[in-house]
Amino acid sequence: MNETARARLRRLLQVIDDEVEPVVDRYRAHIQCAKGCSDCCHQTFRVSMLEGAYLREGLDAAPAEVRADIQARARAYVPDTRTPCPVLSDEGACRLYDHRPRICRKYGIPLWNPDRPERVDTCPKNFVGVHDIDAELIVDPQARWAEAWIGIREQHADACANDTIAAQVLKSGDA
Repeated sequence: MNETARARLRRLLQVIDDEVEPVVDRYRAHIQCAKGCSDCCHQTFRVSMLEGAYLREGLDAAPAEVRADIQARARAYVPDTRTPCPVLSDEGACRLYDHRPRICRKYGIPLWNPDRPERVDTCPKNFVGVHDIDAELIVDPQARWAEAWIGIREQHADACANDTIAAQVLKSGDA
């Protein structure tokens, strides 16, 4: 993986982690996410080649039996179905958690998408009955993350083509 792109991605992932934490702290009572609650991991995610290369770094460092299981699940993965992410364990835990993509780092909190700026979406299990979501805490950071990602995409366009997590973990080579 291009070291400049990797460094920029790691910085962005750290910013996301750092800015998700205060949301979770403030709204902990309204977030039902816990180990084993993996409903959000049963969707088809398309992640960048750069994120795929980062996932593969984590895969390469995983124990051989975990690596083999993830690759077998990735080969059997059926996109656009409710098939669990191949990285998900039978217990509902992400086995490449430290190397997870941007989208996976935001689950649990209300999600803002720059393509639909008028909406903030939440998991149906979270934020039930909450009507006072702090936009400054929720939307503003996500707008910064989107802007930072656009900057990475512009400078590393070849590494930002999207594919499923399953396809990404089966690729060889660097982004």
